[in-house]
Amino acid sequence: MNADAPIINALMQYANHPDKDIDLGALALAMVAPDHKGRPVDRYLRHFQKISDEVSGRYDALISDGAADDAGVRLAALKYALSDVYDYRVDEAHYEMLESADIMRVVDRSKGCPNALCLLYMDAARKAGWLVEGVNFPNLFLCRLEHEGVRIIFDPSQQCKILEAHDLRGIVKDALGDGAELSTDYFDGLDARESVIHLCNHLKHRRIAMGDYASALNMILRMRMISPDEYRLLLDAGVLYARLGNVPEAIECLNEYIERAPNHYDRQEARLLLDELFSDL
Repeated sequence: MNADAPIINALMQYANHPDKDIDLGALALAMVAPDHKGRPVDRYLRHFQKISDEVSGRYDALISDGAADDAGVRLAALKYALSDVYDYRVDEAHYEMLESADIMRVVDRSKGCPNALCLLYMDAARKAGWLVEGVNFPNLFLCRLEHEGVRIIFDPSQQCKILEAHDLRGIVKDALGDGAELSTDYFDGLDARESVIHLCNHLKHRRIAMGDYASALNMILRMRMISPDEYRLLLDAGVLYARLGNVPEAIECLNEYIERAPNHYDRQEARLLLDELFSDL
């Protein structure tokens, strides 16, 4: 795999870390660092710490001015640091480009896709000891802040707009049709590792669309390092190994996928691909 040994070792260690011990920003950087040879990661880590310091400073100032320590004041502190001070915005012009999902390029340009923006808010909140998780709504990644039983769902791509039930219902209908309704599944929070995997899926899909199968495969291998139990990555790896002409690795991945996939139809899809590979031997 095209990655430095220290980064590989760091990613493998993350596989066993409990969520509370994961440095979200550092993990997101480690996933793309092999694609930016010679670019120091430390300056990005310092940037994340500066964001955290801005959040803490704003929060302390609001509390000193008499604000209640509630979910709203914490969201206000996050918005101040990320939106007002560092001017992070959704990347409307390059929404589907690699640079909008690569966390290094997002920091360089202060622009990114909603997943990347949410990850930055999550990282800043986690550094402050606050609970903010990603929420994967249809066609849109959002954030959920929780404090003392109060939950706020907000959209970092709209300067932290708080979304009420009717807003969320509109998002679902726009994505799935007028007959679609809210589901409790949409409100499930994604932890640090899951959020990084979700962002890396964007990079994987965009590289595949560009025909850069080797780079997409490298990303999948990194994803497997931090989430070895995510069996669906085995199918992706098998398909890409096959496209790159590495039939033995493709067969190994597909066989393991068939052993682990719980759904009969998913297993059947992999068997058909295996049959094609064996017929070409």
